[in-house]
Amino acid sequence: MKNVRVATLNTNIKGLFTHWLNLTSPFHNLSIKEKEILSLFLYYHHKLRKEVNNEDLLWKIVFDYETKLKIKEELKIKDYALQNVMTSLRKKGAIQNKRINPSFVPVLAEDVSNYKIVFNININEG
Repeated sequence: MKNVRVATLNTNIKGLFTHWLNLTSPFHNLSIKEKEILSLFLYYHHKLRKEVNNEDLLWKIVFDYETKLKIKEELKIKDYALQNVMTSLRKKGAIQNKRINPSFVPVLAEDVSNYKIVFNININEG
């Protein structure tokens, strides 16, 4: 594995989702604010899925008023700003049918002490 480069990022669980969206940004083209808000929804999804087994109920709680209130307080934004970004995320396909599009959700094991993202780049000559 001569052509392998490894970069190590040290972060907490909230930061993991921010890094995830930043590293995958060439695939989704979200703005900084959209990534910031979506990463918090991903964090709350991850946190709540340990307690809520019913997928429909889980997504309902993720997008509940209380969760949105936490996000607004953490980011110090007004309700209209959050709603505008959520509308934009829906238009870009990041939020579909009151759920985060699965392609935006990293698949995490129960033990999240180490998470790897691997990019394979196939180079075609010619």
